[in-house]
Amino acid sequence: MSESVSALPRPTSARRTVALSFTFQGRATRTELASYILSAVFVTLAVSFATALFAPYTVWALVSDGLTVLLAIPVPALLVRRLHDQDRSGKLVWLAIFTFAVWLVRVVIANVAGMDARIGFDRMTWLLDWAVIFANLAAVILAILPGTAGPNRFGPDPRQRST
Repeated sequence: MSESVSALPRPTSARRTVALSFTFQGRATRTELASYILSAVFVTLAVSFATALFAPYTVWALVSDGLTVLLAIPVPALLVRRLHDQDRSGKLVWLAIFTFAVWLVRVVIANVAGMDARIGFDRMTWLLDWAVIFANLAAVILAILPGTAGPNRFGPDPRQRST
Protein backbone atom coordinates (compact mmCIF):
# COMPACT_ATOMS: atom_id res chain seq x y z
CA MET A 1 0.00 0.00 0.00
CA SER A 2 2.74 2.46 0.90
CA GLU A 3 4.47 1.79 -2.44
CA SER A 4 1.40 2.80 -4.45
CA VAL A 5 0.88 5.93 -2.36
CA SER A 6 4.49 7.04 -2.77
CA ALA A 7 4.26 6.40 -6.53
CA LEU A 8 1.55 9.04 -6.89
CA PRO A 9 2.71 12.32 -8.42
CA ARG A 10 3.28 15.17 -6.00
CA PRO A 11 0.37 17.59 -5.87
CA THR A 12 0.89 20.77 -7.81
CA SER A 13 -0.33 24.03 -6.46
CA ALA A 14 0.27 27.73 -6.54
CA ARG A 15 2.06 27.37 -3.18
CA ARG A 16 4.59 25.02 -4.80
CA THR A 17 5.15 27.52 -7.61
CA VAL A 18 5.73 30.36 -5.14
CA ALA A 19 8.08 28.15 -3.09
CA LEU A 20 10.08 27.47 -6.28
CA SER A 21 10.10 31.11 -7.43
CA PHE A 22 13.86 31.15 -7.96
CA THR A 23 14.39 27.49 -8.92
CA PHE A 24 15.25 27.22 -12.58
CA GLN A 25 16.07 23.49 -12.55
CA GLY A 26 13.65 20.63 -12.93
CA ARG A 27 10.34 20.33 -14.69
CA ALA A 28 6.82 21.71 -14.27
CA THR A 29 3.55 20.33 -15.58
CA ARG A 30 0.78 22.16 -17.37
CA THR A 31 -1.31 21.56 -14.25
CA GLU A 32 1.19 23.49 -12.13
CA LEU A 33 1.14 26.36 -14.62
CA ALA A 34 -2.67 26.39 -14.79
CA SER A 35 -2.93 26.22 -10.99
CA TYR A 36 -0.70 29.25 -10.57
CA ILE A 37 -2.48 31.24 -13.29
CA LEU A 38 -5.92 30.52 -11.84
CA SER A 39 -4.75 31.40 -8.33
CA ALA A 40 -3.18 34.64 -9.55
CA VAL A 41 -6.35 35.57 -11.45
CA PHE A 42 -8.49 34.87 -8.38
CA VAL A 43 -6.25 36.95 -6.11
CA THR A 44 -6.09 39.77 -8.66
CA LEU A 45 -9.87 39.85 -9.09
CA ALA A 46 -10.53 39.82 -5.35
CA VAL A 47 -7.98 42.53 -4.53
CA SER A 48 -8.94 44.62 -7.55
CA PHE A 49 -12.64 44.44 -6.73
CA ALA A 50 -12.10 45.35 -3.07
CA THR A 51 -9.74 48.19 -3.95
CA ALA A 52 -12.07 49.55 -6.62
CA LEU A 53 -14.92 49.64 -4.10
CA PHE A 54 -13.08 51.41 -1.31
CA ALA A 55 -10.24 53.44 -2.83
CA PRO A 56 -9.85 56.17 -5.44
CA TYR A 57 -8.73 55.26 -8.94
CA THR A 58 -5.09 56.27 -8.40
CA VAL A 59 -4.81 53.93 -5.40
CA TRP A 60 -6.55 51.15 -7.30
CA ALA A 61 -4.13 51.58 -10.24
CA LEU A 62 -1.05 51.48 -7.98
CA VAL A 63 -2.33 48.43 -6.08
CA SER A 64 -3.21 46.69 -9.34
CA ASP A 65 0.20 47.37 -10.89
CA GLY A 66 2.03 46.40 -7.70
CA LEU A 67 0.08 43.16 -7.43
CA THR A 68 0.85 42.35 -11.06
CA VAL A 69 4.58 42.79 -10.43
CA LEU A 70 4.39 40.72 -7.23
CA LEU A 71 2.50 37.89 -8.89
CA ALA A 72 4.90 37.91 -11.86
CA ILE A 73 7.95 37.09 -9.70
CA PRO A 74 7.54 33.27 -9.86
CA VAL A 75 6.60 33.20 -13.56
CA PRO A 76 10.07 33.14 -15.20
CA ALA A 77 11.19 30.14 -13.12
CA LEU A 78 7.85 28.39 -13.70
CA LEU A 79 8.09 28.94 -17.45
CA VAL A 80 11.71 27.72 -17.52
CA ARG A 81 10.66 24.53 -15.71
CA ARG A 82 7.71 24.20 -18.12
CA LEU A 83 10.10 24.47 -21.09
CA HIS A 84 12.40 21.93 -19.43
CA ASP A 85 9.44 19.54 -19.26
CA GLN A 86 9.35 19.71 -23.06
CA ASP A 87 13.14 19.16 -23.21
CA ARG A 88 13.61 22.75 -24.47
CA SER A 89 16.09 25.37 -23.38
CA GLY A 90 14.87 27.76 -20.70
CA LYS A 91 16.28 30.65 -22.75
CA LEU A 92 12.94 30.86 -24.55
CA VAL A 93 11.55 32.44 -21.37
CA TRP A 94 12.90 35.73 -22.73
CA LEU A 95 9.76 35.86 -24.90
CA ALA A 96 7.66 36.35 -21.76
CA ILE A 97 10.19 38.59 -20.04
CA PHE A 98 10.25 40.87 -23.10
CA THR A 99 6.48 41.35 -23.04
CA PHE A 100 6.48 42.00 -19.29
CA ALA A 101 9.30 44.53 -19.68
CA VAL A 102 7.36 46.45 -22.33
CA TRP A 103 4.33 46.60 -20.02
CA LEU A 104 6.49 47.69 -17.08
CA VAL A 105 8.11 50.51 -19.08
CA ARG A 106 4.66 51.79 -20.03
CA VAL A 107 3.47 51.70 -16.41
CA VAL A 108 6.57 53.52 -15.18
CA ILE A 109 6.23 56.20 -17.87
CA ALA A 110 2.55 56.71 -16.98
CA ASN A 111 3.29 56.96 -13.24
CA VAL A 112 6.39 59.13 -13.50
CA ALA A 113 5.70 61.38 -16.50
CA GLY A 114 1.92 61.16 -16.77
CA MET A 115 -0.53 59.74 -19.25
CA ASP A 116 0.32 62.25 -21.97
CA ALA A 117 3.90 60.94 -21.98
CA ARG A 118 2.58 57.37 -22.02
CA ILE A 119 0.37 58.14 -25.01
CA GLY A 120 3.32 59.77 -26.78
CA PHE A 121 5.46 56.71 -26.04
CA ASP A 122 2.74 54.41 -27.38
CA ARG A 123 2.46 56.46 -30.57
CA MET A 124 6.21 56.13 -31.19
CA THR A 125 6.42 52.44 -30.35
CA TRP A 126 3.22 51.02 -31.85
CA LEU A 127 5.27 48.63 -33.97
CA LEU A 128 6.63 47.16 -30.75
CA ASP A 129 3.09 46.00 -29.95
CA TRP A 130 3.24 43.57 -32.87
CA ALA A 131 6.41 42.04 -31.46
CA VAL A 132 4.69 41.76 -28.06
CA ILE A 133 1.66 40.05 -29.63
CA PHE A 134 3.82 37.48 -31.43
CA ALA A 135 6.02 36.90 -28.37
CA ASN A 136 2.93 36.38 -26.18
CA LEU A 137 1.43 33.99 -28.71
CA ALA A 138 4.67 31.99 -28.91
CA ALA A 139 4.98 31.88 -25.09
CA VAL A 140 1.40 30.63 -24.69
CA ILE A 141 1.85 27.96 -27.35
CA LEU A 142 5.10 26.78 -25.74
CA ALA A 143 3.47 26.75 -22.29
CA ILE A 144 0.59 24.51 -23.34
CA LEU A 145 2.52 21.99 -25.43
CA PRO A 146 2.78 18.60 -23.71
CA GLY A 147 5.95 17.57 -21.91
CA THR A 148 8.16 14.66 -22.84
CA ALA A 149 7.24 11.27 -21.45
CA GLY A 150 9.75 9.82 -19.05
CA PRO A 151 12.96 11.42 -17.86
CA ASN A 152 14.79 13.92 -20.01
CA ARG A 153 18.04 15.91 -19.60
CA PHE A 154 16.31 18.21 -17.08
CA GLY A 155 15.11 15.52 -14.70
CA PRO A 156 12.49 12.88 -14.07
CA ASP A 157 8.99 13.14 -15.47
CA PRO A 158 6.89 15.07 -12.93
CA ARG A 159 3.88 13.00 -13.99
CA GLN A 160 5.90 9.82 -13.40
CA ARG A 161 4.84 8.24 -16.65
CA SER A 162 7.11 5.87 -18.52
CA THR A 163 8.27 6.19 -22.11
